[in-house]
This record gives sequence, structure tokens and C-alpha cells, in this order.
Amino acid sequence: MSKVTRHGRISSGIPADAAALKTLTFIHGNLAAWRDDAERPDAERERDLNSQLCKYLNVAAMKADFAMVYFHHEEPQGSQHSADFSANPLDADWIEGRQYSKYDPILVLEGKRLPTPGSGRAREYVASATGATPMGGVQRFKLSLHGTSVSIAGMIGYIQNETCTHWLAEVNRWIDDLASEGSGWSSNDRLHNFVFNSDARVSRSESEHSRTSGVSPRLRVAHLWVEM
Repeated sequence: MSKVTRHGRISSGIPADAAALKTLTFIHGNLAAWRDDAERPDAERERDLNSQLCKYLNVAAMKADFAMVYFHHEEPQGSQHSADFSANPLDADWIEGRQYSKYDPILVLEGKRLPTPGSGRAREYVASATGATPMGGVQRFKLSLHGTSVSIAGMIGYIQNETCTHWLAEVNRWIDDLASEGSGWSSNDRLHNFVFNSDARVSRSESEHSRTSGVSPRLRVAHLWVEM
């Protein structure tokens, strides 16, 4: 049985990825409230949206007594990359058999706008154009540029046109196209287990990907989308 103190800290003896999964559920449950927050400034750029969401989640966590993590904007990933934001433990502790400090993320996340603005960037939620610098959200996880220290990660989709259901079909079509090009992708990379909340206009799905290095040979990715 999991051991949680009254302050929400997690100790040993819980199932694999339980802390990350609980955090993803918390994020998903707050996407609509963040979007609809009357105090939230208008924003369209990914960087601004990521920063806003990170700040909102930190405040929401304090109010909800979800005190096991804090959210950090621009989490370094090696010497040349950074993930859009991360969830880190508040205190040094043992989580799922590994000792963490406040500097060690249990979860890293990328945020992407749908549709992605700019010429030649249509599929950037998944992957950048062939031959271009890897800028795709899922692509960076597959290439172990992001998330090497975790076995589960998250993608936040800021849907600025169309619907969650529309973009599920589009994203899976892009993955099928990449698989047909023989570029290291396959139908196994498709998003599945799609659930859409029509009242809140948010969705959740998941995918699993092989990768070149990291703490596990495969990475699970939760896709959390909000219609803006």
C-alpha cells in the first residue's frame, strides 16, 4: 500500500510510475479551469501558454493540498535542450525505489499548439520536417533528447482551431505517413485510449514509443489536450 504523509509526500512501496500518473491526472483535471481563469492574460505563443499553465498548476496544487510536487518551467535536458516544464518532488524522498531531490523531475512535459503556426511545421506536434533540426514534441522523446530520466512523459496540446477529436485523427495520420516513409516510426506509435470530455472540452489519450536510450527502452506518453 502506498505511504503518503499528511503533506502529500510519497515514500517507497508504490506501483511503478504512480507518482507521475497521479500528477498527469492532476494536470488533466485543471486544464479547463486554467483556460477559463478570468485572470489569465490572453496568449497564443507556446512559451507564454506553457509559462501560464506552469504557474497556474503551482497555485492549484497548493490550494488542493497536492503538495508532493512543484512545477518548473524550462526544465534542462542535458546541455543543449530543455523540456517545456516538469514536475519535481518538493523534498528529497524515495519514490518507487529511487531517491529523488527537488532537482530531479519525476515527469517532463512538452506543450504544442494545434495547429502549429509557420510554413513547413504542420506536423511539429509529432516530428519536424525531414532533415530539419528535431523540434517535434513526440520526436524529441523518441530520440531521447527529452525524458531520458523518466519512463513516462506528457504532451500538452493547446488546440486553437478545430477539436480534440479532429486532431486525434490528424496526429495519427501524420504518424502513419512517417511510418510509410521508413523513418523509424511505426503504427505502434499511434495515439490510443482516447477519452474526450465534451463539457470541459479536454481530452486524454496515450502512446508508447521505443527510444534509443534512457532509464527504460520504451517511453509512455500521456497526451492531454484542451480546446482553447
